[in-house]
Amino acid sequence: MKKKIVIVEDDLIIQELHKHYVEDLGHEVIACCTSGQEAIDFFRDHHADLILMDVRLEDSLDGIDTIKKIQEIRAVPVLYVTGNTEDANFRRAIETNMKGFVTKPISPDELEKVIDSLKELTDSILFAENIQKSILPQRKDFHRIFEDCLFINRPRNTISGDFSVISRRKDHKDLIVAIGDCTGHGVPAALLSVLSHGIINRGCRKTRKLREILLDLNNNILRNLSRLGSEHNVPDGLDLVIARIDPEESMIRISGMRMAFIHYQSKLKSAEYFSFRGQSIGSRIQSTDEITHMEFPYQPGDYFYFFSDGVTDQFGGSFSKKLSRKGLLEYISKLHLGNDINKEIELDLSLRKWQGTHEQTDDIILLGFDPSTIHYL
Repeated sequence: MKKKIVIVEDDLIIQELHKHYVEDLGHEVIACCTSGQEAIDFFRDHHADLILMDVRLEDSLDGIDTIKKIQEIRAVPVLYVTGNTEDANFRRAIETNMKGFVTKPISPDELEKVIDSLKELTDSILFAENIQKSILPQRKDFHRIFEDCLFINRPRNTISGDFSVISRRKDHKDLIVAIGDCTGHGVPAALLSVLSHGIINRGCRKTRKLREILLDLNNNILRNLSRLGSEHNVPDGLDLVIARIDPEESMIRISGMRMAFIHYQSKLKSAEYFSFRGQSIGSRIQSTDEITHMEFPYQPGDYFYFFSDGVTDQFGGSFSKKLSRKGLLEYISKLHLGNDINKEIELDLSLRKWQGTHEQTDDIILLGFDPSTIHYL
């Protein structure tokens, strides 16, 4: 399907070169802009499937600030094409709906890969993305609860099978958070993520016992999907890690099914990897005894990281290997050696640099938090 593309580039020769590449691939350039303000004005009345954006513009706004203003008007993905690939700009660009950050001039092959990744970006999918984001907790929700936390959420295909949960009741000082991974990605996994989020929230209102919440989720998933009949069975599963934080006891209780987490102890300056084995949710589980449960006392500075396997299974590096749990542990250990750094941006930067130009293989979600920094109601 032909895509509509806007080019923002103040070098007219490079602008013409990129236009030639776009049209040669069978797509349409609907506008060429030389300044950030010109691009912002264009998007007040128009839409596009992709923006090719130079970072350094001869304007009061650079390309990244321009995109932030455009995305306040319209949800348009961007491919940054720049001669300035320094980390400082990359960190700022991460905060936008970025499809890539490449050196100019872009090659036809690089451009084709990005445009091919936009095939799902129809109006209905974008609308579904907005619905999913309105239901599931987002970055700002976790930062409102924890003074010290990080949240990275990068769907592979616009809408995600990875999801988060926050449950807090006014009559309790405890907090329940969860990270789930509906195996697969795209529309089917996204539907299951929204269904699961609703079931978990209802379960949290009934009980604060984590294994009971998981058993209730498992039974509900089985019951809901069984209505489809055997000819419509959903082969993919749901993996989940769920935690209850009790600030009065300085204790965190964690349960899960086929998920992993990392516990960083500030006093020992060490990170340890834990995983829940066994079956995924949607299996035949008879009682809470089949669900693993762990408890950890915590101190200020301790951190817990919950994540989907999209993080550790991502291919990258110079040898095109999976990041693996070892690689993630190394990144997290380095993260806690630095002082006065933004953990969220630094870890996201490390993960993106690892991935490089490799295709994202799965949905990615990662929540890290210091449980001692909960804001009380």
